[in-house]
Amino acid sequence: MSGLWAVHILDGILAWPWLLGGGVLAALLCWLGLSRLGEEEIPRIAVLSSAFFVATLIHVPTPLPTSIHLLLNGLVGIILGPRSAVAILLALFLQALLLGHGGLTTLGVNACIMTIPALAAWAAFSWVRNRHGLATTWSRWLTGFLIGGATVLFTALLNSLTLWLGSSDTLEFLAWVVFVGHLPVAFAEAVIMGATVVFLGKVKPEMLGLKAPPQAPPVQQPARAERQAG
Repeated sequence: MSGLWAVHILDGILAWPWLLGGGVLAALLCWLGLSRLGEEEIPRIAVLSSAFFVATLIHVPTPLPTSIHLLLNGLVGIILGPRSAVAILLALFLQALLLGHGGLTTLGVNACIMTIPALAAWAAFSWVRNRHGLATTWSRWLTGFLIGGATVLFTALLNSLTLWLGSSDTLEFLAWVVFVGHLPVAFAEAVIMGATVVFLGKVKPEMLGLKAPPQAPPVQQPARAERQAG
């Protein structure tokens, strides 16, 4: 029964209007994410989808009637932007099809629960980056920390509200157990997100839309004739 209260909602829990609405919204987000997709973007989507797939499969048991795991949808969001809808939907589909993690009828709802906070993370990171530049290590770590933690809380809140309002049974109390159970995840992912943003800012700043640090001009060697004349 722990799967019932995990972030991935199983089949048979939600009423059909929620399933239909989630499927339509997920399809729309995926269609927007595929708009004008370039071939050079496909490898990045595949890598982030794989990271999301693996992270959400590592469960940590808790005293509560739920299991917790990392989400990484905030990281997917700030790197892929609108393309995160494609990466998340693909990973959730493979999890449901191959491992029974989540469900096929709830695929659209689960995708929306993960994708909407990812898009919010992308919007927040873009706003901070454009307004403040994120030129220092401290500003990058703090931004990643705050957005990473907030994304997990947003995701858990959406999941709890969906269980509470969309289920045929009364799951109000257990829906909030899910939210409380993911509070430690929010802190852990905030730390991971902050460190990742700092790391990518140093080695691959273009992945985050940041400017590469200016390189020192090459030292010009004097011509051989000038050295001989001296």
